[in-house]
Amino acid sequence: MSNAFAIEWQETGKPVVVGDIPPSVDVSLSHDGSKSLSSAGDWPQGCDIEPIRSRTVVQWKALLGSARIPLLDELIAGGESLDRAGTRLWAAAEAIRKATGQMSVSLAMGAREDDAVTFRGGAEGSLVVLTFPALLTDNEERILAFVTDEADAAERVSDEADAEEPAQGPAPQFDSGPLSAKSLAQFDPMAYGSDVHVVARSGYPAVSIRFPVGFRDACNVGGSVGFASFALWLGALRERGTGPISKQIVEDMATGRWGMVTNNSEVFIDANLYTDDIVEGTIWITELTGPDRATTNLHVEWCRVDGETRTHIGWSAMQTTWVEILSHGVVAARPMPQYFHDFIEPMTIPTGAKSIAVPTQPKDVDRGSLIRSAPMVPRNPYLLESEVFSTTMQDGNVVGNIYFGNYYIWQSRVRDKFLARSQREAMAARGALGELRCVHTRVEHLREVMPFDDVLVTMSLAALYERGIDLEFEYFKVNQDGSREKLAIARHRTVWTMPGAPGELEISPPSKLPQSLIDSVLEAIDGK
Repeated sequence: MSNAFAIEWQETGKPVVVGDIPPSVDVSLSHDGSKSLSSAGDWPQGCDIEPIRSRTVVQWKALLGSARIPLLDELIAGGESLDRAGTRLWAAAEAIRKATGQMSVSLAMGAREDDAVTFRGGAEGSLVVLTFPALLTDNEERILAFVTDEADAAERVSDEADAEEPAQGPAPQFDSGPLSAKSLAQFDPMAYGSDVHVVARSGYPAVSIRFPVGFRDACNVGGSVGFASFALWLGALRERGTGPISKQIVEDMATGRWGMVTNNSEVFIDANLYTDDIVEGTIWITELTGPDRATTNLHVEWCRVDGETRTHIGWSAMQTTWVEILSHGVVAARPMPQYFHDFIEPMTIPTGAKSIAVPTQPKDVDRGSLIRSAPMVPRNPYLLESEVFSTTMQDGNVVGNIYFGNYYIWQSRVRDKFLARSQREAMAARGALGELRCVHTRVEHLREVMPFDDVLVTMSLAALYERGIDLEFEYFKVNQDGSREKLAIARHRTVWTMPGAPGELEISPPSKLPQSLIDSVLEAIDGK
């Protein structure tokens, strides 16, 4: 064998060795400032070097995720400092991610000897990662992590299993496999999970949460996930992502004095999702803004997960502010609690730092010629549909106000009510004749509304094209004397699409609107 080889980088950022070497050779690289670390071998490689940084307990739990808190506690109980234990777990997870190519990895405690600790990870714990501290020439302690030979790990796992006490009698059987929840229900535990990891595109931590698409989520005519579902998922991820401090948040909100309000939110849909697809939302914060930095700007990228393949589906964004509740429906921005600030600060990308390109406008697609657009006047005269919704506690949340996700549900209901006038046959055909698809919608909140308030939602035409419709929504609180208070406004962009192949991820190119739909729109705005 000659010495002709080189290291190249794949699009994912993983280094690979090319040249005159056996194909089984793998390599891993890591660096911290001027210090570099590498490993090579004929098994999946993963290494990491991390400086030991001082963080609070809340910050470490936010970075590591709830699944690793028991490991953190176990290391500390064994005499390790909080910062060394947290850094050790972070480095171990990073090394396994590099070896497996998976962003979501599990860790289990292995063996301990002096300052060295091993962890199991990867598929069924088949990988072992060795971690230990090292004092380098700059006199700063770091944690080093190396993934060991997978075959050796499997052999050790087997040896430990052999050393256990024998089972009392044969394991019960179900069909051809052992009786277990997984074999009984064919349940895939990887369909659910959460993780905290560094996003390569920004270099800052982000939370990823994974779950399967449910029946209720896939409410589009053609069976794909509807736009309101993405908004509801956004809210769920925001709340699940604050897991380590959620108890403190609830305690504050239960006083009736403190809360968190949504200023605006939006959804971009670039591809299809269907029932039983596994969707993963990755959450990060771009900046803290406003007086006392009380406003949080949250972003989510949605991906479909199939094994190790992630396919981009769309984006969501939300801006929220910590507030003091002054009276019924009246709030004022206030500095967020220190525990909340300490939790989100490590995951916040500073202004001016390398960030992730998040869209500000929907993708530019050919929607054909413009047929009609609303005049630029304060009140849009092209009203298409309206409906009054009576709210109850069921529409609220722990803060006490009406949950932001309802504004998207109301959009969907009012829009479908209008479409049913001329497109009932197409809607009954479950997409076979085409459907009107939302590709972007954004809601701007102006004031709060509370349970048992009546909300009027109006839908007006912004622009009618050959292959799509832009809509405007307005939301009003209807007072007992019949007067109105504007609550929110929304924009809603749609295209008409024809069905693709079953399970097709790509949204079909826009097709011409049915003439019956065009006629229905024009009749509504012209008063015919």
